Amino acid sequence: MSQVVEIGGVCVRISPESDERQSVDSFDTLVRKLQQTAVVVNIPRAVPQAPRRVQVLLSVDFDAVSGWMGTGQHPRNCLADYSSGFFAGRVGVGRLVRLFSRLGVADKMTWFIPGHSMETFPAETKSIVDSGAEIGLHGYCHEDSTKLSARQEEDVFDKCIALAESLTGKRPLGYRAPLYRLRQESIGLLEKKGFLYDSSLSGHDSQLYMLENGPSPVPVDYSKPAETWMRPCTAPQQSTIVEIPCNWYMEDMTPLQYLPNVENSHGYVPSQSIEKMWQDRFTWLWNHGPDGDGPGDFVFPLVLHPDTSGMAHIIGAIENMILWLQGWGSQVEFVTYEMAAISFMAQKMDL
Repeated sequence: MSQVVEIGGVCVRISPESDERQSVDSFDTLVRKLQQTAVVVNIPRAVPQAPRRVQVLLSVDFDAVSGWMGTGQHPRNCLADYSSGFFAGRVGVGRLVRLFSRLGVADKMTWFIPGHSMETFPAETKSIVDSGAEIGLHGYCHEDSTKLSARQEEDVFDKCIALAESLTGKRPLGYRAPLYRLRQESIGLLEKKGFLYDSSLSGHDSQLYMLENGPSPVPVDYSKPAETWMRPCTAPQQSTIVEIPCNWYMEDMTPLQYLPNVENSHGYVPSQSIEKMWQDRFTWLWNHGPDGDGPGDFVFPLVLHPDTSGMAHIIGAIENMILWLQGWGSQVEFVTYEMAAISFMAQKMDL
């Protein structure tokens, strides 16, 4: 009377030690517990493990008020909207810093902080720095870089680099474009300013890669002859910037926060459904590897926001997710984005 039970994303067949009633009853009780208790069901240590190295990359975008000023700018924005940004700075940040410290990952976090948030919430920003976290740049007013002139974009970088240096005593090495809106010209600017990595693009979902620099794809122009736009992408040149992937399905804000003037916001999704989606993603990568050809090393990035994950009905799911990831054992390590990029470059040099 064996039964198949899913443990850690792997189907395992188990059976009682004997046909005696006491053994069968104990077996039935065990099966019910495994099926009903999500935490136990997902304990991976009961399953033989293939050697692999997994880097969990937890990041927080400290958008706060700046999110309403740049990419979230809208004629109908008002104090009610801005107040959620003040919540992020004054409440959400503290909740997350304390959570990360309690779980032992505060110094493994990377916070991407707009310059506006650094200057508007100096005490909260200092608490992030004091927790040991890495600080990366995220624009000044969460502006859309595709709408900036070259001069404006460089001025924003210079201002925010100076702010970060004054807070941390070191030059920031990482950047994430607000709303992931990285333009082609930004790559050369990142190289010019001495950045090590970017985290704005989705060229892979679980592997670091070198950012490529080349002409943008030619869009269809229906007013012109087809021969003018029937062209393949040209071969790009490799830059010196490491790309740490991000993904709309690996962030909290879009599904979990209602933003009145943002068309694609939602906010009424149970946090458990997003937690489950993240776990399904991790489990598949664990079992099949980043390319689907068998277990192998991979990275697992998550993008959080104090605006969203700092809310009382969501932060518990973030805690559960971190605990779940920690339960996978020594092959899973939490690292900053900077450390992941340094490790990636070291491996490339060894090849």
